[in-house]
Order: sequence, then structure tokens, then C-alpha cells
Amino acid sequence: MIEIGNITLYREKSIVYRFMETIDDDEGRREEPVMELRSNRITIPVKTKLSTIWVVVRGQNIQGTMRMTAGALDEIRRDANVLIDGGNVDWHGTWMRRVPKYERDYNQANWASVHIAGQEVFTSREDNAAIRELETLAVGVEVTDDMVSETASNVLGALDDYVVEHDSQTSFTLSPGPQYHRASILERHDRKTGAFSMSIYHPTPQNQVRLAYFMNFCADILETTTHKSFLDRVAEMAADGSLQKTTITPAQVQSARLRRRELIGGIEEFEKANKLMYRPERPNFG
Repeated sequence: MIEIGNITLYREKSIVYRFMETIDDDEGRREEPVMELRSNRITIPVKTKLSTIWVVVRGQNIQGTMRMTAGALDEIRRDANVLIDGGNVDWHGTWMRRVPKYERDYNQANWASVHIAGQEVFTSREDNAAIRELETLAVGVEVTDDMVSETASNVLGALDDYVVEHDSQTSFTLSPGPQYHRASILERHDRKTGAFSMSIYHPTPQNQVRLAYFMNFCADILETTTHKSFLDRVAEMAADGSLQKTTITPAQVQSARLRRRELIGGIEEFEKANKLMYRPERPNFG
């Protein structure tokens, strides 16, 4: 029997600088960035009879990372042996089924990776060496400056003199419970910050809502608010004449509208089928 603890999503940014000597004595030494790691990181504590095994999912954007996390939760639910031998899972198929057409068309940089007990069992991109090394050091706990420094040394080789800037902010937590699951979300769009929470109540104590089911819904919520923010920004740029200076095409704008409409339809169906409560209020999807 296993138990899933609180699931947390961190937005992480780590930059490693090396000090370089300069010819100009007035400048002295300057910093040169030699490694940069940006990703969303979700940690999942899985409690077994013997210990707690940490599953970590990393990804380029929040909704993709959350959907891959839902896939990992379903795999663990189906067979707890995944925690011991995660290499036997078709992670590639799990990932591809969770990437919508809009992402495939307009976000070529999208990626995800899965790590169990510190070991990488899947990555969708060719070069994930730094993330892989960092997760072997963290093994599920919060990443520190020292871990990033050691990662840089192991991946780049020993550096004589360097510093680390590491920033980690909690953007999402999912707390499982016997009566309901609760998700707390911190939004950041267009330099604005907002927060809200959602609680989904179990039909009965014996018939509890699947965590993966709720996680996918949370991903839909966040993707919808992202599209709203994008379309609002497009409207502002169209109004002030700056849209033509960007790479945004009419086809992308239309695809974003269609994707948002599709997501809102799914959200409304989910709300009809489940007992859901928003605090302080339901987000505005536009």
C-alpha cells in the first residue's frame, strides 16, 4: 500500500557564473555565465511501508509538467513496482499523449523528464545532463545553491572560481485528503500576481477522486489562463500598433482562441461532473 503526500511545483532558475580575468586593470574580473537551468519542478513524495520514495517531474512549461506528473501518478497507481524499476514504462508514449497540438505547433522547446529516487527514467530532449546530475544530488528535496555548484563542477569540470544564482518559487501545491483534494495556485502573468485555490470533494470515502484526474484539470485551468493572458496581450499590441513587430501570426492567434475554447468546454464539463469549490472565486477565462 502506498500513500501520496503533498505535491509541490517549483519554478526554478539557476545561473552559474565563472569569474574571468580581464586585460583592463580598471575592470578587474568579470562574471561570465557558463550554465543556465530553467524549468518547472514537481516533487511527489510516495510513502511505502519501508520508506518515502521521491518522484520528480521537470518540464519547460507548467501545464506540460503537470500533465506529465498526472501520467506518472497513474503509472504508480497501476503498478507500484514503477518505483523500483521505472525503465519498463513507456514514458515517451505517456508524454506524447499529453502534448496538445497547439504546443507541438507553437512551442518547439517544450520538454519533460521524470526522475525516481534521484535517477532519470525518461527525458524528451537530447541534452538533459545538467538536470539529470542535479536530481541525483537532490533526490527529491529542495534544490540548493551548493547542489547547483556541484552540478556545474560535475558537468562542466572543475571551475576555479564561480558563483551561483538560484531562485526557486512555489507556484502550485496539491494536498490529498480523506474528504477532498485541495490545489493552491499562484499565478504570474504580465508582471501581475494572483492566487486562488480549488477543492474537489470525494463522492464517498471509499470512492475518492484520482489525483491524476484532478492534476489534469489543474493543468487545463492554468493553460486556459495562459491563453487568456496571451490573447489579452495580442489585443493590446494590435491596438497600439506593435503586433506587427513580433513573430506572432494570425494563425497562432486563431489556434490559441480555438485551444482556449476547447479547454473551457472541458473545464465546464468537469465542473458539472464533480463537486468543486473555488476560493476566493473562479478564475476569469475571458
